[in-house]
Amino acid sequence: MLTKDEIGALNKGLKFAPSTKIDKFHMFIDLKKFQRKMCLKKFFLKNPIERTVTHSQFVHSGLKEGSSFFPRNMISEEMRIFEYMVMADVNKIYTQKVQPNLTKEERKALSSLKNDSDIIIKPADKGGGIVVMNKEAYNQEASRQLNDGTTYRLLPSNPTQAVKIELSNLLSKGSDVGILNEHELKYLNPPHPKIPVFYLLPKMHKDPIQPPGRPIISGIQSVTSYLSEYLDILLQPMVKLTTSYLRDTMNLLQILDGFQWESDYLLVTCDVQSLYSIIPHDRGCDAMHYHLKKYQLYPEEQSEFILEGIRFILQNNYFSFNNQFYLQCTGTAMGTRFAPSYAN
Repeated sequence: MLTKDEIGALNKGLKFAPSTKIDKFHMFIDLKKFQRKMCLKKFFLKNPIERTVTHSQFVHSGLKEGSSFFPRNMISEEMRIFEYMVMADVNKIYTQKVQPNLTKEERKALSSLKNDSDIIIKPADKGGGIVVMNKEAYNQEASRQLNDGTTYRLLPSNPTQAVKIELSNLLSKGSDVGILNEHELKYLNPPHPKIPVFYLLPKMHKDPIQPPGRPIISGIQSVTSYLSEYLDILLQPMVKLTTSYLRDTMNLLQILDGFQWESDYLLVTCDVQSLYSIIPHDRGCDAMHYHLKKYQLYPEEQSEFILEGIRFILQNNYFSFNNQFYLQCTGTAMGTRFAPSYAN
């Protein structure tokens, strides 16, 4: 092994004679390990990527399925007794008569709301309120948005199986060249994906009588949800390198702290209407290609795979609403993990 002084000299580019008596083979191995460690250190200092590790020339996400390992030395008579005592206490709670913290009228009101098929209860888009809407009005607003032929298209049937086959082919392609490791390949390809569901969050701040809805697609455990998570991990470092990046409100206040304000300055904000759903697929992918090439955080082959993954999610952004299936033809859905990074 190398001493601290020898490592310091090597880091400065100086030549030295090893003080320890080791053969040339082990000296070569130690130097290789050290050089690789220094390369990785310089790479991550220059390109800060959270939750990622490198393997070969590609950058990996660190994603993998949760472990089901249980150490056998934990299985003992003492643990069984502890488990029995805990379960006995839990059963006591269920059998005891618990004093309710709601009045009879409040419980009756909740039951009535729960069983009323003519209303929809959703959280407000902003403000943290709860909205009780007429179901017919809710469905009319959903139909108004879904009938926009430029944004959504009605599908004849459930496309899940066909999309799953395409995803397997894409992931196999990435695995064959080493972009995806064994853990990532298994994690990104769910065996039993769920169907994404479309719903609206009422925008009470826009119109409290007939509120428009913000379209959300709940795609948890869907076909593309894990690929979206993978892409988000790789795209987030690029977002942080853009000149307009703001982490949050506190970050803005820190930037403005000590800023010299002039009398002719104006503080201006702007808002893009329906940002996520108006980004054309081709222009969005062109922008992603530009930034991948500009920052060069990943090898060219991996950058191409990232672009393929983005196109795949955008072109297969399907969901169900009222037992019908739709495809989003432009933009990306609010609800998929990589959408904020992509939109930024």
